Amino acid sequence: MIARAPKLQVSTPIEPTRPGRGFYQLEEEALYVQVGPFTGRRRFFSYLESEHVRFDIDRHGRLIFIEIDLPRRRWRVDTTVTRPRVVRAADIRWLDFRKSIGDPQVLTNMLQTELMLIFSDAPFTHNFYLADSVIAMVADENQLAAIWVGDITDDLAGLGLASFRRDMRHTPGLSLLEMRV
Repeated sequence: MIARAPKLQVSTPIEPTRPGRGFYQLEEEALYVQVGPFTGRRRFFSYLESEHVRFDIDRHGRLIFIEIDLPRRRWRVDTTVTRPRVVRAADIRWLDFRKSIGDPQVLTNMLQTELMLIFSDAPFTHNFYLADSVIAMVADENQLAAIWVGDITDDLAGLGLASFRRDMRHTPGLSLLEMRV
């Protein structure tokens, strides 16, 4: 079943904003976006996917990882891709799962350090942090309209991503519950 745009549950935040950022895997020509802490015990429970994008979701409905299997040379450069100005903290839970979604439009800035995945033509009404450099742009009725990913760096052999994950295990301010999930 193909979902038009993923449906979200948006609530008052219960924890601090989680760390997150994008790592472009040079040898695989794919973008991996870590959203929040990662441990060996933290596994994805569900997913949403299209031909080129996959969202891994934990058993609590939180997004934990995004994979964009589309070479950078196929991202469309758009000078309007910038970090949203007004972004609020929220507890975001994904209600749709184990579904196929339509492939989003993939836009990037000139330096290819920011990326937008656009899922809907609906106007964005709110922007919420999924992680420090990962923002959900939401339309009316809590439909995901787009995701903005910033702080994208080149990564060779997954070394940057592995280092980021190691650092997350030692980040002050993350709750024990978050690390145990």
